[in-house]
Order: sequence, then structure tokens, then C-alpha cells
Amino acid sequence: MVKVSIVITVKNEADTIEALFHALSKQTHRPDEVIIVDGGSTDNTYTLLQRLQLPWRKVVVKKVGNRSLGRNMGVVLARNDIIAFTDAGCEPDSTWLQEIVQPFEQEKIDVVAGYYRALAQSSFERAAAAYMLVMPENIKKNTFLPATRSMAIRKSAWVNAGGFPHEYSMNEDYVFAHRLLATGAVLQFQQTAVVGWHPPHTWSSFFTQVYRFAFGDTQAGMYRPKMISIFFRYVIGLVVYFFSPLLCILLFMGYMCWAVHKNYRYVHDTSALWILPLMQVGTDIAVMVGSTRGFVQRLLSHT
Repeated sequence: MVKVSIVITVKNEADTIEALFHALSKQTHRPDEVIIVDGGSTDNTYTLLQRLQLPWRKVVVKKVGNRSLGRNMGVVLARNDIIAFTDAGCEPDSTWLQEIVQPFEQEKIDVVAGYYRALAQSSFERAAAAYMLVMPENIKKNTFLPATRSMAIRKSAWVNAGGFPHEYSMNEDYVFAHRLLATGAVLQFQQTAVVGWHPPHTWSSFFTQVYRFAFGDTQAGMYRPKMISIFFRYVIGLVVYFFSPLLCILLFMGYMCWAVHKNYRYVHDTSALWILPLMQVGTDIAVMVGSTRGFVQRLLSHT
């Protein structure tokens, strides 16, 4: 059996940490150890972690800093070559660890990208998941990048990539994934290694997450095609409005209908008729504001 260390970073997760470890205790492949790095919780997360009775080796350390610093510390402390990652607020399926370490039976595999599903309980959460996750029918296996919700890596590949980039705190795993590719690491997508993820349940938390992702991307000099297309849509809209306001209004109405059409099947509720259009516009604004700020900050940091 492959020995594997699980590394988790937490901060103020007193409400979610027990559900995570309950899910880990049901794994069909038992971890050799779990290393938890607390990033400076001000609630009782750290106390709860110390009290948890677990059927495997547990290491709990406190390190004030961002998630990259925490994950890198966890990898350094890990005593195994294979490191699996998941996040606080997630609930891995019982076969998650078994599935995510299975590809390492091939020595050529350096990194495994697992998958995730939304643990949505409301129409709003199902709509948020549709905007924030890659849905199963849209997966492109050859280009699916690992995210720390569900990911495993050889320690040697982590070393070659220079560890998680501590200078980025909003999309560090996306930047790290690209650094892995740049080193020639061999990645495999394992769709059966599934982690449950709780989507945002309020408008503010949804917009904040979208904004943070967009800011982090452009801060790191990464420009996703979707981000570029959003700016393009609104530039075209302004040009059309200059020549024909009525045509612009009609196009915008069509855009809102498209927002409903593309994601209604994930919500299955009439409330989606108003949630999805608002979410589309809100996402667009959050992406444009976040990416613009990230771009400006990147320029300033290079002057």
C-alpha cells in the first residue's frame, strides 16, 4: 500500500473542521499521517485540532502566513514522498485518497489532479457552483489542472517547481500548477478522486471569491481566455450603445437569456430565472474589477 501524507491548511474553520476529519476517517485507503497547518486562527480551530482523536499520525502546527507558506511547511514536515492535499471546508468521498494515489503506481506520474463536486443545498449554491466549477460535461482531461481541493504530488516534483508561490495568496495553486508544467512534470487527471466542496451561500461571499480569483490571476501575469472575453463583450456593448441604444438593450437581454440557458440545468428551479442573470452580471463586474486591480498591482510591482 502506498504511504501518503495529507497536508491541510486551516484558518478559522471551527465550523467545518470536524466534518472534514470525519470524511477522512472513512477513507478506504488510510493515510499514513495528516499534517495540519493553522494560519493563525482567532476562533477555537487550533484547540479543536489538538483535541481531535484520529486513527493515524497527526501533526498540528501553527504558522501565521498565507496558504502557500502553510502548505510548504506541511510538505517539509511530511515523512512520505507522496503528498495529498485537500482544503478545510471540503469533504472527500470515501474513496478519494485511494483514487488519487493509484496513478503513482506508475513511476512516470508526478502529479495527480482530482475532481470535486458541489455540496449545494440551495438554488443559489447550485447556481454559484455552475459559475465556479468545471462541470463534468465541460471537462477537458488533457488540460485539467490540479487544485488543492483535490490533488496529490511527489515531493520531488514539489521541489522542482520551487514549492507553492508564497507571493500569491489568492490563486496560488493555479500558479503552482503552471510552474509544474513548466518543469516538465507529468500530470494525470483522476476524475474518480472526488472531494465535496461547499459553494458560497451569500452574494457577498460569491462575488468576493470571483474577485479574488480574477485579481490573483492577473497579479501573477495569467490572463484566462474567459477573462479576456468578458472585457471584449462590454467593449463591444459600449460601441453598439453609441450607435444604437435600442440594439444594445436587445443584445443585453439576449445575453441574460444566454446566462439562464447555459446554467439552468444545474439549478432546476424557477428562482434561477433571476439568480442566474444577476450572477452573470455580478461575475462580469467582479472579474473586470479584480483583474484590473491585479494588473495594476503587477505593473506597480515591476516599476
